[in-house]
Amino acid sequence: MKFEVDKQTLKDLEIFDVVRERKSIFGLFNFTRSMGGRRQLYNYLISPLADLDEIIERRDAIAFFQKYIPQGMNVDKNALDFSEYYLKHGNYATRPPSKFAAIERKIMSYLNQSNEYYLVEKGVSSTVDLLKEIYKFSLSLMEKLSLNEDDTSTLLARNTKEALRIFDQPEYNEILNIKRIKAYDTERFDHIFRYTHRKDIKFFHSMVYEYDAYYAITKGAIEHQLSYTEMLPQEENCLDIDGLFHPFVENAISNDVSFKKDSNLLFISGPNMAGKSTFLKALGVAVYLAHVGFPVPATRMRLSVLSGLCTTINISDNLSSGYSHFYAEVMRIKNVAENLKSNKSMLVLFDELFRGTNVKDAYDGTLAIVSAFSHIQSSFFVISTHIVEVAEELQDNKNIQFAYFEVQNKDGHPAYTYKLHEGVSDVRLGMYIINKERIIELINDINKN
Repeated sequence: MKFEVDKQTLKDLEIFDVVRERKSIFGLFNFTRSMGGRRQLYNYLISPLADLDEIIERRDAIAFFQKYIPQGMNVDKNALDFSEYYLKHGNYATRPPSKFAAIERKIMSYLNQSNEYYLVEKGVSSTVDLLKEIYKFSLSLMEKLSLNEDDTSTLLARNTKEALRIFDQPEYNEILNIKRIKAYDTERFDHIFRYTHRKDIKFFHSMVYEYDAYYAITKGAIEHQLSYTEMLPQEENCLDIDGLFHPFVENAISNDVSFKKDSNLLFISGPNMAGKSTFLKALGVAVYLAHVGFPVPATRMRLSVLSGLCTTINISDNLSSGYSHFYAEVMRIKNVAENLKSNKSMLVLFDELFRGTNVKDAYDGTLAIVSAFSHIQSSFFVISTHIVEVAEELQDNKNIQFAYFEVQNKDGHPAYTYKLHEGVSDVRLGMYIINKERIIELINDINKN
């Protein structure tokens, strides 16, 4: 099953886009040591999962790496890269070589300075070195898995079992024990690597890249103090987080959020700059990463599998289509509604609904949309606004939780705590900010000059 997510959501959550201080979620984990590992990391992040077993398998494999193999897999990067290049390029022999042909080919390559023979010779030696490291690592990993059965990973166990099955074939016994590769060995091993056992070598390449991605993810988890999500079946309808924070924010203030079965919508009020947008992004990032099987920015998280995630945080005018900001917002809500028809369990995040229109329309529109969404109890909704009057009209709706970000008054100035509290905010800071920046005085001075 596919997890639904669109470009707007990826952009809002900065999964790949570098926005703030040249950071992205991908960048938080990109400690890969090979190009293939980097590709694998990207493929994980671009394709969140909606299958509980697949999510748990990947999560457990990464968590096992973090606990028992934090140093990752020791592989020569140059040997790995050349082995992959060698496998993809050049002409390979479809018939078993003879000793005479092997010697003749080597002599001719020296006389003609053949790049093709260099590719084979270097490719074979690189692949042999790589296989020896993989074999050594697989034996070590099998031992770790057997000694730590309580933390075992079915994915790693399956990979390791397959790797050792391949190595148990008689063709690999000589390869693993060879000290010096002669001309005939080069020809024979080339025939094995690129023809008869090509699938085996491709499996080993993929496994190494997968483990390189795991190493990078665990390094990111340690550096940013991330934790692993307890994933539940979709029918549990659960979203419960302690200590949620945004990994881009230095010394971030954490918050808790929990949805109950009979209250699926969180309505957040509060003035600008109080922390609403950052909270929504942090929540979106945590839910997204949980569905990738990655560790999340929270101290504890329990989440039932969702079928999709949709955010509206940094929506802009669509000038090419002639859309105003308000119309773009309306079309975004329509798109969400259409998605909810086919995806019954989603997380939907809206930051400041209808900021592109007048106060009256914003009030009426927010009230109508929030009321309608609150009755779709198979999905979760978080909607922020600074139009607190809407909250007063929604107070009797039992499906809605109300929260606000605290702003304290210190010597006549606002002090932002970035802590989420139950209730509705009545703090208004618009005129305070206008006066603080002396906007009125600046405008009045224009006439004086």
